[in-house]
Amino acid sequence: MRALGVILLSAPAGMASAADDAAAPPSNYVAGFLGTTLGYRPEGGPWEGWQHDATPLLGYGRQLTPTVALELDVGPTFVRGSYSSFSLTPGVVWAFHPNVYVAARFVVPLDPETNLVLFPGIGLSRAFGRVMPTLELSVSSAVGRGHPDLGVSLTAGLLVFF
Repeated sequence: MRALGVILLSAPAGMASAADDAAAPPSNYVAGFLGTTLGYRPEGGPWEGWQHDATPLLGYGRQLTPTVALELDVGPTFVRGSYSSFSLTPGVVWAFHPNVYVAARFVVPLDPETNLVLFPGIGLSRAFGRVMPTLELSVSSAVGRGHPDLGVSLTAGLLVFF
């Protein structure tokens, strides 16, 4: 997202399979992600294509129930190979199906300037034991400074539960 100089990424929280016991203690997970902005429209401007950005993220999550989790992801954004920004991304994830989830995320870019970005998404996941690859499509809008924009991002991730 060129106007913010940040791509907003995150991954789904630890989603339990239908076979998991509802009374099981909450699971923790660490995650690694890589995402990019597929399209972007600044406030009042035309749609632009791929933003030539990449955002590697690391995250920590805690599953509160078999279908709801909280998480926090952190990472930098690079545009055309140069550092652009750094952000924190807290979120809530709801797995309404064993392989499909929705996420409500709130990205807080910290550098070069703070802002608030709404970042809802929908994703696919598949658990393989303690490892879960994910793929999420998200929309974003920076609303913290009164000039909302619109972006579409794609994020691939890998969660490891412990």
